[in-house]
Order: sequence, then structure tokens, then C-alpha cells
Amino acid sequence: MKRVIHNKVLLAATMLSLSVASAMAEERLLRIGTDGLYPPFSVVDNSGKVTGLDIEIGNAICAKLDAKCEWTAQDFEGLIPAIQNGRYDMVIASHSITDERKKAVDMVKYYNNTASFLVPKSSDGSDLSPEAFTGKSVGAQTGTVHASYLEQKFSGSTLKFYPSQIEAYADLSSGRIDAVMGDTPTLYTWVQSEGKDCCKISETKITDPAVGDGAGIVIKKGNEPLRSDVQKAVDLMWSNGEFDAIWAKYFPFRIGNDK
Repeated sequence: MKRVIHNKVLLAATMLSLSVASAMAEERLLRIGTDGLYPPFSVVDNSGKVTGLDIEIGNAICAKLDAKCEWTAQDFEGLIPAIQNGRYDMVIASHSITDERKKAVDMVKYYNNTASFLVPKSSDGSDLSPEAFTGKSVGAQTGTVHASYLEQKFSGSTLKFYPSQIEAYADLSSGRIDAVMGDTPTLYTWVQSEGKDCCKISETKITDPAVGDGAGIVIKKGNEPLRSDVQKAVDLMWSNGEFDAIWAKYFPFRIGNDK
């Protein structure tokens, strides 16, 4: 009888242990915000699912942290405020790292980045100085470092800002504006597809500190445990070649991650 009771106690203890372990495994959920209108980094498909390079990077990070990713796409301009008010645990949307942003949130750099202009094929496009665009119309996405840069430097131009990069491309291809500023990889994707007949990327790249030091994953200020975990996951992905493998699915050129 004692053996039966003992076995029942062991079974109950084992079941409780498994239940606790299962609950702990289910507890880690990472709520991640992204843009959804920034191909190929984030796109909402016809079924409503968010896909793209940033999503693959985020899912790989979650796997390393034994966590489940819960993705939400929203307007880019509202992503950092959403982190600050606790809606998300992190945002992965190719945010350029600037001193101003680092005052508001923590950021983990996950790849280098450069900025450039899309211009019509008929344009020379090698001179990206403000003087070269005096009297012309230049567009960028609202809430980006590109919009801020244009506001600071291009006072002689007519500036147009758009909720998404896609809308800026549409105005450029139809001739309503003369150039679009953006991240070089994203501009490359569009000019290889919809924009291949009308436009080109300037060979000149903008290296002004105002456009940031690479792209960063955004985390609420002071959440050091998560920031540290994400940094370790990103470092591992670069050291084991995983980041390069994901990047190569979307671009024929390699990109680095200098710290």
C-alpha cells in the first residue's frame, strides 16, 4: 500500500513539474512591432501575415531566446511611441540609429546601412547636394531620418513626406516628384522591380551622421535583460553566418555589421 501511495506521490510531483515547466515555456512571448509597408524588410501578404527580411531576423532571435514572436504591423511613425507606452517588447523595422533616438529608446545594431536617392533615369543623379535639388521636389517616408535630413538640409526644395515608402515611389514614377531619399537596400529592391523602367539609384551615398549609424532593433529604455539577450542573439547570428544566409535570400550583395 505504501508503495502505491509513494508511486502516486511521485507521479503527481512529476506531473506538477511538467506542468510548471510547460507554463514557464509558454510564458515568454515577445510582442514585436514592424512597418508592413517596407519591402523587402516587412510586407503584409494577402492573408494578413507579415513577411520579409526583418521578420525572418526577428523569428531567428526569438528561437534563440526560446520565445514566441507575436508580430503586429502598423504605421512606421508610431512604432517608437508604441515601444515607449509598452505595446511592444521590441520593434524590428530597420530604424536608423541616431543620438536622438538613443535618448528615447535602447537600440541593438543589427546591420550597417547607407542612404541614397532614387532619381529618374534621365537624371545624372551623381550630385546629391541640397544645391543640386534647389527648386525640385524630393520625397521621403514620414518619421524617418531621411525626412529629418531633408528638413534640415534641403530648404530650397519642395519636400513631400509619405506614410509609406511605396507611396513615395508611386509619385516618383509618375513624375510628381523629382527624387526619393531612402535606405539603399530598400531603394534597390524597388528599382529592380516596379521602378526598373523609370528610375535608378544614385551611385553617391549619403554618409552624413544625421542619417544614422546603421539599423537598430528598438527596445524600451531600461529593459536591460531583453536588450542584452537580443544583443547576444544578433552577435551569434553574425558569427555563425545565419544573418548572411537570411540576407542573401533578398539581396545579391553582402552587408556588414560594424559596431
